[in-house]
Amino acid sequence: MRIFTIEYSGRPFENWANLGDDIQSLAAKRLVPEKTDGISKENLDKSIESGVISMNGFFTGGAGWPPAEGLVPFFYSFHIAAESKEEICSEKGLAYLRQFEPIGCRDRGTMNILLSHGIEAYYSKCISLTFARREQVPENGKVFLVSLSKGAMSAIPRKLRKKAVVVDQSKLRLPSLRPQTRELLAQHLLDTYAKHASLVITSKIHCAMPCIAMGIPVVFIYDKRKKNDYRVEIINDLIGINYVGESFISRKLINPLIGKFFNWSPVPLDIEQDKKSIKDGYLKALDSAAGRYQARQQQTCG
Repeated sequence: MRIFTIEYSGRPFENWANLGDDIQSLAAKRLVPEKTDGISKENLDKSIESGVISMNGFFTGGAGWPPAEGLVPFFYSFHIAAESKEEICSEKGLAYLRQFEPIGCRDRGTMNILLSHGIEAYYSKCISLTFARREQVPENGKVFLVSLSKGAMSAIPRKLRKKAVVVDQSKLRLPSLRPQTRELLAQHLLDTYAKHASLVITSKIHCAMPCIAMGIPVVFIYDKRKKNDYRVEIINDLIGINYVGESFISRKLINPLIGKFFNWSPVPLDIEQDKKSIKDGYLKALDSAAGRYQARQQQTCG
């Protein structure tokens, strides 16, 4: 039996990369006890492969949905994009999901969407919280500012910004990146955070969660217009969210003032117990999918 993970390749990813996507695939590969192969998220519905596939990550309707019949999915850390609820929860989409209940959801928002349609679902949290805790804290660590908007930057005290390392992991502009290269870059980025970061300030959940898992202090800043964004609820559960405005007045006057009340010296979290629970749940979902796949194969052979 072959085990597949989501691969970010194809036309939408030809000229840019959001390494947060690949971090999610890296997390899955670390949890699976054997070698995996990748299938493009955009071509899940066209795949001729046979096996089980990890359906963790951010899913939209249309391209790739629902996956081809040869693939038996296991849903864990599954997220439904807000703009794609109607497509994924169409009559066809719901019929597909019912075959593979229960659905492990990355956030309560996705869980509630599925429950409202009569789909058995639970809050699995995200497998990017399972990266190993770093072994030592850097003696002369640096502040990393990761994928921040102008509004978020304006709230950060000058003394932190002055010598900070600025990274944009969500908009890496390089043409013709192979999936293997993207994953190498994602791993290099995680290693860099682990070895050199004394503090990470970000607006990206797949920077925040692996850094939290690695024992790095994190400050999360987000647009106040998105207070109802269920994607980031998990961050609020873990470390809280600092909201800022993006208008000219907010950037020039309001954000620098409210930023004085943000906690810029957070302590690293200990989530080892949560980490174990997430890992165990993921492997249980994999075992269940493997059982479904084997039963299907026996029926086909019979």
